Amino acid sequence: MTVSLSGMRNGADWPPRGSVIDLPDDEALGYIKGGMARPADKEDDVEKAVAPTEDVENRGGLTKKTGPVKK
Repeated sequence: MTVSLSGMRNGADWPPRGSVIDLPDDEALGYIKGGMARPADKEDDVEKAVAPTEDVENRGGLTKKTGPVKK
């Protein structure tokens, strides 16, 4: 991103200026044409989503294999 955007996208804050964000091609093209973004280089750091490990609801009963009985 070449600019800082306020607000949210898909429920998350926009990344700060200079960050890399993965967008659908058509949406990214609009930001690139508007000068608000540039294509990422292979060397650019890509932000990786990390799932939380603490304070996560555990529904142990939902992880057991169930389904039709094979005959």
